[in-house]
Amino acid sequence: MRPRFLIPLALVIAVLLAVVVWFYPSNRDFGPGNSSWNGLSDFIADFEASLTNSLDELPSSPQGTALVVIPYAPFSDSDLRGLKEYAAGGGTLVVLDDYSYGNQLLEYLEVEPRFTGDPLLDPLFSYRNSSFPKITHFAQGPLSSGVETIVLNHASSLIDVPDDEVIATSSRFSFLDQNGNSMWDEGEPEGPIVVACSISYHEGYIVLISDPSIVINSMLEMGDNRLFIENTLALGGANPEVIVDGPHLPPSPLEGAKETLGVVRSAVETPQGTVGLLVVMLVLILVPFWRKNKGSPTGKP
Repeated sequence: MRPRFLIPLALVIAVLLAVVVWFYPSNRDFGPGNSSWNGLSDFIADFEASLTNSLDELPSSPQGTALVVIPYAPFSDSDLRGLKEYAAGGGTLVVLDDYSYGNQLLEYLEVEPRFTGDPLLDPLFSYRNSSFPKITHFAQGPLSSGVETIVLNHASSLIDVPDDEVIATSSRFSFLDQNGNSMWDEGEPEGPIVVACSISYHEGYIVLISDPSIVINSMLEMGDNRLFIENTLALGGANPEVIVDGPHLPPSPLEGAKETLGVVRSAVETPQGTVGLLVVMLVLILVPFWRKNKGSPTGKP
């Protein structure tokens, strides 16, 4: 193939790859645009939630809002300050965690509870297998109103929760599988074990649930999961504005590429961007021909 055709061919290939990436379905865990079993698309649509790209964008008057944080990435100092101000200012901060960075936030907020990071198993009260414990014990209150059962998915648990802050506990047959052998061994904590709690925090609330999977597409309709989440979001007031913390969701190369293409698309949609793109394309296509003609004595190929 002649060298002068390589640049136009590479341009065509790049455009085709961009189209494939743009239209390829998202497979990101907890991905807002992922409509598969492990995504958040149903939660986003049903609760009319918005996605924030930075915790600096949180509302300055957080009353009447609920922020959902699924912390699969560490928090910066700025993030921690923003979340503390949000909850203290009257927002409802919902932290869904099992084995990640939730405790970093709780330590900064100076509250007592902590996520254990140990798998919660229940061989008797469960869905399909012991890794899907059914929770049927709830403290009376707004979060448990109308809720009889929630189903968790490879959950963890909470410790150091004051009695008056406990919302939900597992059955007495459950245990924490600290050595990973899927069996109870002497010394491992036994049920009932706390899986959700609610903390009054200055003007707002902090709700901790030891299983982020409760909001994914495949789990939202399990038991009374949807109602429990609805009650949780409305703790600070009915019909809250729901926000999802985007920067701390699990990373995904595909989602990163889609976001980059989205930025490029937004730029190209402007008149200046369209003209600039056309100029770049023309230059890339015509430069090889111009070089060849410049090097020819007759000015012809």
